[in-house]
Amino acid sequence: MEQIGFGKVHCYIMLTLGLLQMLTIHETMGMGIIAPSAVCDLRMSLVQLSTITAAAFLGIICSSYFWGYITDKMGRRWILLHTISISNFCSIISMFMVSFTSFFVMRFLTGIFVAGPSFVAVTYLSEFCNKQILARAVTHMYMFTGFAMFYCPSWATLFLSSSFMDFELALVGRLTFRPWRLLGCLFMLPGVIALVLLLHMPESPKFLFMIGDTKRALAVMDWISIKNTGLPLSADQVELMQKFQESSDVRRHKRSSNLMQTMLNDAMPLFRKPYVGFYVGSCSVMFSLGLVANGLGIWFTAMRNRSNMRLDSKADMTFCKILFSTRPNDIEDSEPDLIVACNDGFIGFNDSLILGLTYIILYNICWFMLFFLPRKAMFIAALVISSSCGFALIFVTDRWLQLFCFVLFISLPGVVISLLGGALLEFVPTYLRAKALCISLMWCRWGAVVGTTIVGIYVEKSCEMTILVIAIFPMLSASIEGFLPL
Repeated sequence: MEQIGFGKVHCYIMLTLGLLQMLTIHETMGMGIIAPSAVCDLRMSLVQLSTITAAAFLGIICSSYFWGYITDKMGRRWILLHTISISNFCSIISMFMVSFTSFFVMRFLTGIFVAGPSFVAVTYLSEFCNKQILARAVTHMYMFTGFAMFYCPSWATLFLSSSFMDFELALVGRLTFRPWRLLGCLFMLPGVIALVLLLHMPESPKFLFMIGDTKRALAVMDWISIKNTGLPLSADQVELMQKFQESSDVRRHKRSSNLMQTMLNDAMPLFRKPYVGFYVGSCSVMFSLGLVANGLGIWFTAMRNRSNMRLDSKADMTFCKILFSTRPNDIEDSEPDLIVACNDGFIGFNDSLILGLTYIILYNICWFMLFFLPRKAMFIAALVISSSCGFALIFVTDRWLQLFCFVLFISLPGVVISLLGGALLEFVPTYLRAKALCISLMWCRWGAVVGTTIVGIYVEKSCEMTILVIAIFPMLSASIEGFLPL
């Protein structure tokens, strides 16, 4: 891989897997736009709205380790093809549900299958890269998170904010086809494109060497060499590959007849030396960052929309006071009370577009800084800034400063999640990579569920205290990362 270098194959696979990253973001964070728009049709309470936004995260949590285990047995590409296909199907079906229960079940099933691309994509990419380019390649793939954050509000501006796309078609029984349903179907478009592109990609060569399929592995490496350099592998390179095969054989353990016992045994090396310290620390950091970036982040669009809906002057008002006024007439809100949060109106998505652009800019800054700065220093600095912005959000009164603090508060931990995943891939061997990444991201999703629930239940009762508690987590993560060998 070092001799072949970076080339067309890496660009193609980063584009393909970047689109899969967009699909993951659309099916999880996209609910922050879809769910508030569906409250009128599905008659959801605020607690039910919070549950719907967390449904896909719960599905990912429940299935992550299973997909990680199967991925290390069946292959990276095989899992991607099957999970993408089924998740797209479930996502479309979910957009035609007419009750909270059926909508929740279908979003949960979508999460179960979108768990595959949510972590297998970066595992697959890592096995086409040498260590010199891995961190920067992963950063570029995760940059598509910013494109996803830009894609969602861009389409939402057309479908939810413009009178041009204001329609309501009665289909069958209680089912009415409204803009939010069509918008939800458009969110899966990057996944469809990625599925087509993935059909032209081979299986991971490292995985093929790991399972002892030397012939196919050499064929894949030869294909990469031809695409990148225009030349097939030389005799010396083939010899190097055969030596690599000898060193990459995974010791075959006696399998238990109990699947759960086998899955548990396969993960045990991660919790023994030399991996245990780094891995447990990484999982705890992932939980904290997921709570901030995804748990609070999924409410970003709804919160900024509610802020923009205030009709009176917002001068000298803090963020929490703008959101939760004691005078209900100050908010242009169609909800009669807080039992049914029936409000599918949005006043622009400019703030969400700014969040998406911020993600893109931050990923490019990180990619550039990886050439000059240690990864650990970048992580700690980013998280300290994030916490500082969270604390400032409680007190600042200027509208643009509030937006600036809110955006950096949730986007910096989101970027660190991606970079920490790349560091984890460098730290563990091939036969543990999928399991290691899926377990760590499972903790990240747990953090998202906890964060989403905390915000949904407590932010109105005690807004300042809720933000204060959440702002502590990036600082806590920075203190843990100071002890990790990054």
